Amino acid sequence: SKGTVYPVSYTMTNLAGGWKVRNVIINGINIGKLFRDQFADTMQKNRNDLEKTIAGWGEVVAKAKETAKAEEAGAK
Repeated sequence: SKGTVYPVSYTMTNLAGGWKVRNVIINGINIGKLFRDQFADTMQKNRNDLEKTIAGWGEVVAKAKETAKAEEAGAK
């Protein structure tokens, strides 16, 4: 949206001398938890087959993006 400000918070950790983002929360949405939950759900659907879950992860993310875009378009 034009000029809309959203609160963002993040946590970082220092690993091997470099700072890495550990988690991001945007407007109250915990991105790390969101991905963990999506991954756990996909693992369950794939009967805990890690290789199958990783191989299909791009599709899971693409579907999530499509859903978010559709919801955003519906909110306008």
